[in-house]
Amino acid sequence: MKILIVKLGALGDVLRTTPLLTGFKKKYPSSRIHWLTDEGNLSVLDGNSLIERLQGLGREGLGFVGQETYDMAINLDKEAEALDAMMSVTAAQKMGFGRGVDGTLCPLDDRSEYAWRLGIDDDLKFQQNKKTYQEISFEQAGLQFQKEEYLMSLDAESVSSAREFLGACGFLRWKRPVIGLNTGSGTRFAGKRLPVSTWAALAERLHEELGATVLLLGGEDELERNLTIQSVASCPVVNTGFHPIRFFASIVRECDVVVSGDTTAMHVAIAMKVPVAAYFASTCAAEIELYGRGKKIVSSIACSPCYKKICPIDEQCMKEMSVGEIFTVVRGILERGG
Repeated sequence: MKILIVKLGALGDVLRTTPLLTGFKKKYPSSRIHWLTDEGNLSVLDGNSLIERLQGLGREGLGFVGQETYDMAINLDKEAEALDAMMSVTAAQKMGFGRGVDGTLCPLDDRSEYAWRLGIDDDLKFQQNKKTYQEISFEQAGLQFQKEEYLMSLDAESVSSAREFLGACGFLRWKRPVIGLNTGSGTRFAGKRLPVSTWAALAERLHEELGATVLLLGGEDELERNLTIQSVASCPVVNTGFHPIRFFASIVRECDVVVSGDTTAMHVAIAMKVPVAAYFASTCAAEIELYGRGKKIVSSIACSPCYKKICPIDEQCMKEMSVGEIFTVVRGILERGG
């Protein structure tokens, strides 16, 4: 059984698709699995023993899938590049999303009808749906989700470099618990990033009331933001800077809890089996699987979720997110051991 998975991006979405690898291997133990993804996501899949061949999308990538013949191919993306790649594949069975005879996006089989409808029916996606992404994608693949975990391997060099970095930051002197605050959100959707004042106030409460060591996490876009939070907070915080994804994951796994919006960092924490206090406003909390670790904090604002790129009310959902509620959730996670 030769299987192709087409999942291009974003990075967090690629990570939360990795449980499918275990699902396929359970059902088809001798299967050979290939994966086509964006070049920028190769690092989170590289080294995965369940993937026989990993390819980044590009001229070579499209050539690779075009030259192979698969027993089964599944595309879980709705973007044009993924649809084009899927339609170029030779496979006995195609699942997920593709193009219809008129060239438009369509489900390739009945099992993907529900996932397709989620993209066109706001009431179904925002209000009615209670299924996680994993439940939905496993249904598309003809599998039953049984809490299969994210899969992300860390190379020895990244782990070693991260340990050296943490050591230089005084890691051996850090007091537990270690709480990671992921302060960014990306730019795809509004309503996913708390104000600087909220992060500073949260850091202060975590430090003063729990005796926590507070880490500021983020990507390249958060470098200046985290410097500002560090300068505003009246307690010491460790600014971890910007690093490649596996280096970043090696830092995340040293945390006892990570506080994050619906972002790549949240998915990295889930992959590292670190409990997450995950807050939601513009995106759907129901689709996120925390595996019994951590807890969700969901905005009660009337317009949530919205999936808007630009907020017409100046991201009021983020301004109203309570420091006290987030702190209580973090403390609760720690008290019950994750």
